[in-house]
Amino acid sequence: MPNFHYALIASTIILLAACSGCDDRRDVRDYYFPVRELINTEGKVYAYERTGTQPGPDTAYWYYLGVDLDTALYLTITRYGPDFSPLQLSREEIMNDGSRLRELSAFATDSLGRAVPTDLEVIYDRTFPFYLDEAAPKPYGYRLRGEFGERKAVTYVTLDRTYAGDTTTFILGEERPAIVLKLAGEVSERDPELGDISPTFSGYEIIPVASG
Repeated sequence: MPNFHYALIASTIILLAACSGCDDRRDVRDYYFPVRELINTEGKVYAYERTGTQPGPDTAYWYYLGVDLDTALYLTITRYGPDFSPLQLSREEIMNDGSRLRELSAFATDSLGRAVPTDLEVIYDRTFPFYLDEAAPKPYGYRLRGEFGERKAVTYVTLDRTYAGDTTTFILGEERPAIVLKLAGEVSERDPELGDISPTFSGYEIIPVASG
């Protein structure tokens, strides 16, 4: 019986320590998309304007919709091209600790101009953290795998987000507090004929408080 009491006390101490660690983390749920506000609505379209020097369309359009099921809360996201044809469709599950990627399909155009989806395998699913350890930031990210083209080249996409500080930004003329996440990623391709390439990229993501 003493051994049982000791184990119970030790487990309680560990649990209290873990809860104490959770309390020290910063809650940043308000910096993600207002998923619950997008439930039972027609959704919302976000227009992202390009301000850098990288090639591509000046404006990108993303459509967001919240879906509340009995078992889980989901956010569906559709990215469109300049001609409003779908380029990417994904579904995230909103959980207590963050958003987790559950499905993602990328679209390509065939010889007849039709959008053909390719389903990617989700290897690691962490999309966005809802709690940050500001004292010792840790990467939070996902990894995908997909086969494209007639040669069945295998592509891996990896993206990690790490908290880097706070700032302010302007959205439609309104100043809002924002967090800065450092990005680190890789898009590697393994082609049976052309060989392997693994270009990496880095940058920063500025995420304002979501509007009400």
